Amino acid sequence: MAGWRYRVILFVLVPAILAAAVFLGYTTWLTASRFTRLGEQTIAENTLLLVREKVDTIERYIIRQDNAAFGLVDLDSMLDPEDLAGATLLQDRWLPVASELTPTMRTLVVLDATGEEVAGADRGGDRAQGEFVKVLTERLLPEMDLTRLHPGRLKHLHHTVAGRSYLLSYERRSHQGRRYYVIARHDTGAIVREELSRLFATEEGKRQYNIVDQDNRRVHGPSLANAGDYLVGLRFPTTLYNWRLQIAPKQAPRLEEQGRNRRRTETALLAVALVVILLGVGFLLYAANKERRLAELKGDFIANVSHELKTPLSVVRMFGELLLTERVKTPEKRKQYLEIILRESERLSSLIENVLDFSALERGKQTYAFARGDLEGVVARAIETFRYRVEHEGVEVDLEVLGEIPPVEMDEQAIVLVLNNLLDNAVKYGGRTPVTVTLEQVRDFVQVRVRDRGPGIPPHARRRVFERFYRSDRDREVRGSGIGLSLVLHIAQAHGGRAWVTDAAEGPGAVVAITLPALPPSRSAAPGPEAEPRA
Repeated sequence: MAGWRYRVILFVLVPAILAAAVFLGYTTWLTASRFTRLGEQTIAENTLLLVREKVDTIERYIIRQDNAAFGLVDLDSMLDPEDLAGATLLQDRWLPVASELTPTMRTLVVLDATGEEVAGADRGGDRAQGEFVKVLTERLLPEMDLTRLHPGRLKHLHHTVAGRSYLLSYERRSHQGRRYYVIARHDTGAIVREELSRLFATEEGKRQYNIVDQDNRRVHGPSLANAGDYLVGLRFPTTLYNWRLQIAPKQAPRLEEQGRNRRRTETALLAVALVVILLGVGFLLYAANKERRLAELKGDFIANVSHELKTPLSVVRMFGELLLTERVKTPEKRKQYLEIILRESERLSSLIENVLDFSALERGKQTYAFARGDLEGVVARAIETFRYRVEHEGVEVDLEVLGEIPPVEMDEQAIVLVLNNLLDNAVKYGGRTPVTVTLEQVRDFVQVRVRDRGPGIPPHARRRVFERFYRSDRDREVRGSGIGLSLVLHIAQAHGGRAWVTDAAEGPGAVVAITLPALPPSRSAAPGPEAEPRA
């Protein structure tokens, strides 16, 4: 039954727990990640709306200037040969209102189909106008593809020449069957310095922005590399189309760092949870395996106890029947049979006492009557009684007292039970070699050491000899129940001492020992107290 339960735990419960834990951890992580992404997405969407609004505002701002300036260009008056003021019409009409109507426009020119300048005006003067017309005709006109331009349609060219950014607005017009082109140049620096600063004045302290070109080089504004996933950019669609406006929340670096910390924390928590689950599963397997082993040991214990009870009972019954049927011929044989019956009865009584004490210990109902007593006398009497039990086996049991032994507080019956178990083990596993019991005071404790001259205890078994029901492979060849040393350990600890096992210092054999606290001199001299029950 225990093995069946262990297999259910191992092959059904443990995989189910692991699967549930992994699913729960993954679901938790996925939910947290979704909420995080939802928050980041909300911030990104709001920022994108702001970027689109600013880009559209700048686009409309530039186009509004284009429409205002181009509305002042009258080809009929400008190209009328009888109108002497036609050549200076742009200067007369546009320059007086340029700073108000077209604040970022610097040059306005009209070219014919061959690319020759028909009229023009520049807010920087004739020299600036001449320099621009030269760059226009040599470098910019080939990029404008004027032959495909439809009449009245406003177009823009955003181009860089010699490291300088040019933004041109142009449209095609016709006059008396001929094609002419009205071209305006905007100051891109003024757009980003003045208009963007004005647009983001209401976002002061909330947003950061910059302008980058198509190679991601900064044109204007600070670096936003620390903004991470919170950086949103949008290219200008028709005017400054080689540039991209980028915006990030002012706290974007902090939000990005918090996001990284949150992800690290979530990963760490998930790892810790997984470790805890694995430890829990490991502990469950350990507990299940221990329960299985304990069940097996209990089964062995029942079998051993049954055998231990059956053997002396069979001997007592056999010799009792011989005596009852009066088939014993001599008084010497009769005495020998009676001694055998007595020894087996004592052995049976000892086993039953062990089982009863162990049962009380298991139920937590074991109590001890502590009183000040003479440990040396108790040990001597226990050895004398034990000698009578094993004298037929020819085993020598000696008592060695080193120095003066102080009184101790003890339960005399419990100590006798300890001695009986230790001596019984020494005789069984020592191979009927001489057994020595040593009494000695070591600092504040009295040691009781029982040594045999047998093969000793294997190193791997020393840590487990005090476990209940434990019997090594070698022990299975010797009669025993597996609870004797467990009782020894519990009684020693109940007396405030301890128990241990080691190899003999000289020669073969093993030493099993216990310690009991020695009474202080003042208490040793005091009259003996009444027995005091204690659990």
